Amino acid sequence: MKKFCALALFLMIAGCEKNVLYPGDSGKTLYLDVGEQFSIKLPENPSTGYAWRIITVPQSQMVISQVADQFGHSRSNVVGAGGERIFQYQATNAGMVEIYGFHSRPWESDSEAEPSFKYQIVVR
Repeated sequence: MKKFCALALFLMIAGCEKNVLYPGDSGKTLYLDVGEQFSIKLPENPSTGYAWRIITVPQSQMVISQVADQFGHSRSNVVGAGGERIFQYQATNAGMVEIYGFHSRPWESDSEAEPSFKYQIVVR
């Protein structure tokens, strides 16, 4: 019975994360209606000098707009422990946009770097 309750709780929590993308979802296409929101959750440790940079293509279209950029520290009390960066977007107009994520240091160029992930967002 305990295993069943644990599984039911896990499925209930997992179901709450609608429209959430992770690095492992690279290549995924997300379909949204205008007005819907989605999030990108990424592991990050600012003490290493690395940070996430998000690029949308094409940049000229206002298919999505960023509504939040938050960093949450881990629950660990260890100095230098990482956390999670959450980018939140809203679908503003019908169309398609690709999102590329680069995990790099500010002084490094993205021009020669391979993106860490790529998503396609289709807004209906």
